[in-house]
Amino acid sequence: MKFLSIAFLFILSSAFTFGASALQHEVRAKQFSLKKQLILEGYDVVSYQQESGPKKGSKAHRADYKGVLYYFASEANRTTFLEDPEHYEPLYGGWCAYAMLEGGKTKVNPKSFKIVEDRLLVFYDGILGDTLKLWNEFEEQDGALIQKADAAWEAILK
Repeated sequence: MKFLSIAFLFILSSAFTFGASALQHEVRAKQFSLKKQLILEGYDVVSYQQESGPKKGSKAHRADYKGVLYYFASEANRTTFLEDPEHYEPLYGGWCAYAMLEGGKTKVNPKSFKIVEDRLLVFYDGILGDTLKLWNEFEEQDGALIQKADAAWEAILK
């Protein structure tokens, strides 16, 4: 009887952990800039840090990380991502880094990006302007701008 009680508690604990994890992933996915769970319109987040620059990924090389779907240009890039996902994820859930300075969520052009301290920032570039250009015109250094955007992102995540 004692064994059955322990087994039941283990199953109940596992179900709770799985359910809580799934809920956290669902909440996280809602905070990210996604279309059908896919980030950056399917661009390979690892390729941004490679000499060749951003490349479209494919369904053949995909990974789901905490509720966010990523496509990769190669299996090697997929493996690289899975070894350290936080390193390759775009900052601010793939929302425009410039808009995040004010706590705004603006869709991006995945080809408008900047790598700062090995981190991926993406920007809006469209009919209303080029926010990467505006970001680069600030007198403040990238680090100070990122700190400001980080604070706004943290407020959004709460």
